[in-house]
Parts: sequence; structure tokens; C-alpha cells
Amino acid sequence: MSVKPGMNAKEIAILHYQLLTVNNFEEWLKTIKKIHRKKAKKKGSRPYYWWNTGRKRIDEQGMSYSFKNKDERYSNETRQKFFFYRLDKEGNESGMPVPITLRKDPEDNDEWRVDVSSW
Repeated sequence: MSVKPGMNAKEIAILHYQLLTVNNFEEWLKTIKKIHRKKAKKKGSRPYYWWNTGRKRIDEQGMSYSFKNKDERYSNETRQKFFFYRLDKEGNESGMPVPITLRKDPEDNDEWRVDVSSW
């Protein structure tokens, strides 16, 4: 599981959650916009929160994430929004589906990268 050039937004979004689940921080960083990567290890930053909150849900609550759908109303050629089911350790839905927004990142060859994530 790794980020490859030319991946579409859905592939990056799915990989974002998969890498979190397998605890691969270095590769997970490559799924987010470069501007966020620079702050990823700084306590209080958005990516620091994304990683730590996501890992806590996985480690302590046994959560996992499964692709639900694309939100067409808030998607266009440079922005894509998706929803993921949050599943408990038995595989049942836990709460409302969580959104994730990706944008083409001009600092990363206009590749699709996560701009806002949730857990």
C-alpha cells in the first residue's frame, strides 16, 4: 500500500484510511496536502489531530473505515468529497458516515491529496 503518481481522488481517500489502520505514518503523510505535511508532527496541528484521533479510535475502539459514496454536490474537477462508514470491531456502522475532502495539490504536481479528514 503506497501512494503512486496518477492515483484518483477515491483511491487516495481509501488509501488514507487503510494506511491509518495499518499504522503506516510515513506513507499516510503522502496522502495529505504538502502544506499539511509540514505541520504533521506539531501537536495541535490538523494532521497531528487526524493521525492521533484516528489511531486512538482504531487502537482503543477497534474502528475501521469503509468507502460509502462520493458527494456529487460538493465535488468538481479540483475538489472531491467522499463519505466513509465508521465501523465498530464487529463491522457494524457506528454513528454517521464521516466526510473526507480532497483537492488537487499544486505543490504536489496537481495530485489528489487530502485537505480535510475526519474520524
